[in-house]
Amino acid sequence: MSVDEPRRTHFNKEDVRLAATCVASGLLLAVMTGPAGNPESPLEAARLSLFTGHVWGFLLFGIVVAVISVFRRKVRNGEWQSSRAVPRRSMKAYFGDFLASMSTSWWVAFFALAVLLALAIADFTGPYVPGKLSFVQLFTQLHDTRTYGYIGFLWWIINSIRLRRSVHARHGVLPGFMKTPVFRILASAFGGFIFAFCADPWLPERFSFSYFKFGGGSTTAFLSHLPTWLWTACGLLLGVRAVLGERNKTVHANRLRARQFAVSSNTSIALYGIGLFAAFEAPKFLSPFWQEAIFQQIGIFCFLAIGLNIVVGFAGLLDLGYVAFYAIGAYVNAYFSGALPIQPPFILNPFLSIPVAILVAMTAGVLLGLPTLRLRGDYLAIVTLGFGEIVYVLANNLQNLTGGAGGSGVIGNFSINVPLVHLSLNGQALGQDLDFYYLLLAFMIPILILFTSLNNSKVGRSWAAIREDEVAAASLGINGLKYKVMAFAIGASTSGVAGVLSSVKQGILFPSNFALQVSITVLVLVIFGGMGSITGVLIGSAVIGWLLQFLLFHSFIDYQDADKYMYIGALLILTMIFRPQGIWPAKRRAREFHDAEIGLGTADAVGEPAEGPLA
Repeated sequence: MSVDEPRRTHFNKEDVRLAATCVASGLLLAVMTGPAGNPESPLEAARLSLFTGHVWGFLLFGIVVAVISVFRRKVRNGEWQSSRAVPRRSMKAYFGDFLASMSTSWWVAFFALAVLLALAIADFTGPYVPGKLSFVQLFTQLHDTRTYGYIGFLWWIINSIRLRRSVHARHGVLPGFMKTPVFRILASAFGGFIFAFCADPWLPERFSFSYFKFGGGSTTAFLSHLPTWLWTACGLLLGVRAVLGERNKTVHANRLRARQFAVSSNTSIALYGIGLFAAFEAPKFLSPFWQEAIFQQIGIFCFLAIGLNIVVGFAGLLDLGYVAFYAIGAYVNAYFSGALPIQPPFILNPFLSIPVAILVAMTAGVLLGLPTLRLRGDYLAIVTLGFGEIVYVLANNLQNLTGGAGGSGVIGNFSINVPLVHLSLNGQALGQDLDFYYLLLAFMIPILILFTSLNNSKVGRSWAAIREDEVAAASLGINGLKYKVMAFAIGASTSGVAGVLSSVKQGILFPSNFALQVSITVLVLVIFGGMGSITGVLIGSAVIGWLLQFLLFHSFIDYQDADKYMYIGALLILTMIFRPQGIWPAKRRAREFHDAEIGLGTADAVGEPAEGPLA
């Protein structure tokens, strides 16, 4: 084959497996979002889930994802390029060049396609109805406010890719006033305002201009909601950050490999916005069973996995007693709520108990870390395991302090009454599961922003150095004990917050809620999602939590809640065999595994040991 001759493209086993996985995932989504199962006639429930118009949209979604995934794989492997003469290009480069070359008439057609796609997304993220995919059902979504949020995000992504790749855009095709800092900041603030309007969980679904008022009922007075102005302020801050970043931008070499699929910061913000919009919007259309599950079984475990990812993923410390900090936060809130046999000097609202729980959990993390973090590997894991068991045994046996195995008393409720904020959440009241979920998001979003910034700071780089080689890090002047104790304390604080939120929702605490299996489950969530990747940890926690609740809800195979650890163990084994880096690994960890596969280094169990292969 000559130098300029293109490589032959054919589908191999990897392509077929990737495409089959995507299509099967679309089919699984159709089943999971279909009607409830019936243990007495599981085949009938499967028929209702599979042989309806509802399933064809998800199958089409799986096919589209399969085509894009296979195409991306071919491009990354260079199979659709000349072997040497033409450099490799990413899928985004192809798509961007196509968008940049489009005429005005094409853009009208593309906008119409974006509207149709937004209608389909709004239809399938809404409540289950028999008439899915019908034209009447699709165009009915134009009456809903959330549909315009999907249209805006889709158009944002398409236009940002076009502007990044278009030659004309680099020479200033936009009007001059649109390039001024004031316009960009005000436009970003207006975008935050529109996001608040489309994703407001308290507004009725139907669009109405009457929502834009200060007075009236709490469900229709959109301008009287505090989240409205908080989202507007977030948009304003993003605009200021973008303007300052443009001024301070320096030209630097792109060190990303050509095989990586990178997106611009503008597109990245749009993708995060879509994820956040879906997180606010989709739960409103779930059944009460799933609304409780997304808080207690998915949301809380996401919260715990984020904290454990600091310890295991960022700093590389194996902690098997992480549930102890979860228990500490819960019992601190129970103590200050007057729910334990020993009475506090004063009663605190759970909102005020959160800072106390954070302080106590961080103190426990520091006290555990100072004497034990000089250990490494399995020895550190054994010590943390013992700490978790000590807390569990104390909670179970100190009946005069914790109530013992019989449980605590009834824990107080969240309540706050200040201007623009009137909140009262009772964990035992039916119908308030969704409010607990939104409260969880209110704590999770700032923590995600803080941890992402922390990982990209000097502290995060120090954690990475300690994780890779602690001896080499110490030789560079990095205080290993200091940063490891910091990781333990920060991870413990997140667990303490999760303990307070969960304790109010449960109402009564039992020591069995903080057994060793909880720590193991959270560790599996981190490994399955991708250690060191915040996005991966969230995806892994949501996937496993949803899957376990789906098996319990549908019960096609007589699944019981006690069987979940068997399924989690099997899933962990499959993950270690087929994708040891996790579903969505961090970029650094993905490079480690790629280098290990081609023999340039090692990544955990991938590659040969330093002393050579076993005889």
